[in-house]
Amino acid sequence: MYKKQNISRKDMTKKVFEETVRKLQSIVDNGDYEKFLKFQKNFRKYSFMNLVAIFYQFPNATQVAGKSTWKKLNRELLDNAQKIYILAPIPHNCSKKVTKTENNEEIEEIIHYQFNTYRTVFVYDISQTKGEPIPLANTTINSSDMAYFYEKLKVFSKVAVIEKDIKGYAEGYYSKSTNEIAIKSTLSPNHKASVLLHEIAHSLYDDFDYSKDRDLSEIFVESIAYIVANHFGLDTSICSFNYIIKWAKGETQTVIDLGSKIQKCANKFIDSLENFEIQATEQLVA
Repeated sequence: MYKKQNISRKDMTKKVFEETVRKLQSIVDNGDYEKFLKFQKNFRKYSFMNLVAIFYQFPNATQVAGKSTWKKLNRELLDNAQKIYILAPIPHNCSKKVTKTENNEEIEEIIHYQFNTYRTVFVYDISQTKGEPIPLANTTINSSDMAYFYEKLKVFSKVAVIEKDIKGYAEGYYSKSTNEIAIKSTLSPNHKASVLLHEIAHSLYDDFDYSKDRDLSEIFVESIAYIVANHFGLDTSICSFNYIIKWAKGETQTVIDLGSKIQKCANKFIDSLENFEIQATEQLVA
């Protein structure tokens, strides 16, 4: 729980970071990282820090909002409804006068900048409310037909996708030099879709130096692939969760930065794929 305290902005940022690391470490230690990745798809508008806070306090949450929002939706809080504490950013617009030298002359200039401070607010899961039902949009792409999903992914991919007989344990790869993705031809359609999600994530979002940061690169794209697959109804266990957990325990100082990056790129991937599906449908109708 975050408590309001009279501390500096720098100290508050440090405190929030350390608290988030502690909570995420607890999630990892309890073996719940896989569940946390699934959990993220229901809360795409929240920051990674607030995702950790929500999951830590209420891991079975499915839809959260503040009291006033629930009231607008004609729902009221149950007696003793469980509060979920999160941090709400408060943007500040500031300006200051600076002196700089141009053409050997000192001139004054006003620069404008923004920063956020944070305040504690609380939200409630829908299970802690009662009233009119909330319509939930179905955003899956025909979850009973993953062969169809795989074909859509091949068209969606920005680089060519080929199937071939890949020797050894590898199930697919993305090659920057040939600008193509290869998928092992003997895999099932569902497995092909899972591997293709992983390789598309490599092609679109992976900016790690693979020769130096292979572990981070693989964890990054596997986490993205898992979130996207789960969002579209693809049941997959292609992510190596034991590997991810092992890395998280050893590198807690980088967890938050990587976690935010995973969340941002997974959301972008989902939005792009949903928009692609909408455009394809509109072209069929036109």
